[in-house]
Amino acid sequence: MNTKIVKSLLISLLTLVASATVSAHEHAFFDTSRPQKVLTFGLRAGMNSSGMQTNYLKLQPELIHGNFYWRSGMQIGGVADLHIRNYFAIEVGLYWENKGYDCSMMAATAEDDYMSSMYGHMRHNDLSVPVMLSFRLNVLPQAMCHIDIGGYWTYGIGGKKNLKSYFAYGAQDGQLVFDQMETEANYYGSNPKDFLSVDRTDLGLRVGTGLTFFNRYFVGVYYQHSLKNIAQNFDGGPNYRFQNNSWSVNIGYNF
Repeated sequence: MNTKIVKSLLISLLTLVASATVSAHEHAFFDTSRPQKVLTFGLRAGMNSSGMQTNYLKLQPELIHGNFYWRSGMQIGGVADLHIRNYFAIEVGLYWENKGYDCSMMAATAEDDYMSSMYGHMRHNDLSVPVMLSFRLNVLPQAMCHIDIGGYWTYGIGGKKNLKSYFAYGAQDGQLVFDQMETEANYYGSNPKDFLSVDRTDLGLRVGTGLTFFNRYFVGVYYQHSLKNIAQNFDGGPNYRFQNNSWSVNIGYNF
């Protein structure tokens, strides 16, 4: 899922909220009364676009090209809302998430007469637990805006890491030698010293906004940014950083 599309949806939601506020004078924008139900539940499902933020390229002077690409995925789960007041709740969720990213790199060293390129394809499945402070604003008689901020914790349950490498180097007899190698491993279960090895657990910031219609139907856009360095200590050096990032769009139904 293209991140530009997700950002456009987020801007559209915020624009709708801003325009609807003008017509909200007939009912309480901040409803400070006690809720009829203290605890409610809902189902959520949607699409995401995820990527990896890293300093790997800065730490490899021999790299002449390197890119990390965002890729689309999906998630499904549920939420439980603890309503403190009608305008404020604490929301806890549990999601299964499918995410991933691709990468391509090219390196060369003139003194060693060596050139290589590598292509990586990573996909992983996680269990995610977001906990957010959720502010609910009555923008229309049958529409409530959510402004959510909080954190998340995830645990990696599986996935695949596929790496394809191509080499060209000069042999002792002056001939140019070409070689290639392909490896496939569990995204979370590979050797900690392997390239692009990551921890199973992650935690970070989660923010978003959404609308609930008729107290039942929900649509929302969220952004997650990892606050933890999930990189293992690769043999090339101990100072690499990997941090997950993602946008997601969810629809849902509240019971």
